[in-house]
Amino acid sequence: MTSRATTLIRRAAARARWIVAAVRTHGIGYVFRAPGNELRNPRLAATKKIRAALVQTADRLAPITRHPGMDPDDCLLFAFDLGASPVTFDFATFLAGAEIERRRRGFDGLFVVFIPGAHGGLRKEQRGYESSVDHARRQWRVRNVLIPLLAHLPSVRGYTMCATRDQAAALLPNDSASVVPSDFRVWLPRQPDKRLVHEHAATGGTVWPLLCPTQQGREFADQFLREVCPDRRLVVITIRQTRAAAERNSQLDEWRSFLATIDRRRFAPILVHDTESVSMSPPPELADEVFCDAARWNVEIRMALYDAAWLNLAVMHGPMELCWYNQRSRYVVFLPVGADPSSSTESIAEGGLRLGEDLRFATPLQHIVWAADRAGVIRDAFEEMSARIEAS
Repeated sequence: MTSRATTLIRRAAARARWIVAAVRTHGIGYVFRAPGNELRNPRLAATKKIRAALVQTADRLAPITRHPGMDPDDCLLFAFDLGASPVTFDFATFLAGAEIERRRRGFDGLFVVFIPGAHGGLRKEQRGYESSVDHARRQWRVRNVLIPLLAHLPSVRGYTMCATRDQAAALLPNDSASVVPSDFRVWLPRQPDKRLVHEHAATGGTVWPLLCPTQQGREFADQFLREVCPDRRLVVITIRQTRAAAERNSQLDEWRSFLATIDRRRFAPILVHDTESVSMSPPPELADEVFCDAARWNVEIRMALYDAAWLNLAVMHGPMELCWYNQRSRYVVFLPVGADPSSSTESIAEGGLRLGEDLRFATPLQHIVWAADRAGVIRDAFEEMSARIEAS
């Protein structure tokens, strides 16, 4: 058997395991939803070819149209379809990918077009997820996570929040050279590819710089830090404590045990809640620690705090993507494989990560620990990264 045949068999087996796991999680209805999901989030080579053929055929039938004055000159149009894409911190990954495409194509700036979905402006989510993160929360995320993130990419020249899909169709030309994703059309929605930055780094392409804090975010964060931890090294710990995929939440007792070993004369631990935390107050296990509540609600302050930290620590979850794409952020994140469907080996590969390795574009002071957040594991990783930082 040839190596190519072996690879194809392995991929088919992995896809079969994925489908079985998805049916167990979401029910038999997933089988009927899967083709539409695949078309909107193309992962298979065949799907990408089908989309490309559809776009090419449709574009031949209609001339390229760009409406003067509708968007800035020399900007790549980044189409973000809220009817196909998640409303999460994954937007940082999608935005970073659009920036890589902007550089490849030689555009001066990036202009973001938000396209409303059919379900109250968003996409329809699985019932279990909807019960944890309902429509109102996801609308809040659009206003308080997605839009504020634009300020952290210097090439962004502006954005439009379209009221209807017809408005988006009038704004976006059917021109693959000036739109990203290049095979996006309003009538053929899709979410952006999460692997663009990873694949670009794999080919030796330059990734940095990407996201960075805003000036005002820095000023607010600096004011907070001067008041609570002057003259000590800042260790920022982001706590995940949400209803969605609760099995991936931070193990609070383990973090308390780790914090008991920190030399408070040298280090100042500052804790940050996840945006979707189940409680407004610090959890009882960590009630004696200092929390930065402003960073929980404000993306600019969160990013500035991550940037200022001597080291960031957390389980792998959405806000950590702010660290991924900031060259200055030092981090150690903990990712146990198989904790839930989103951390399965198939999901990890589809997201562009390599099992057991750091991100392809990570700096020497950015590290993934492929294990659960146990106190001893956290302590060992903290000491190892501390030594790296001292050496650097």
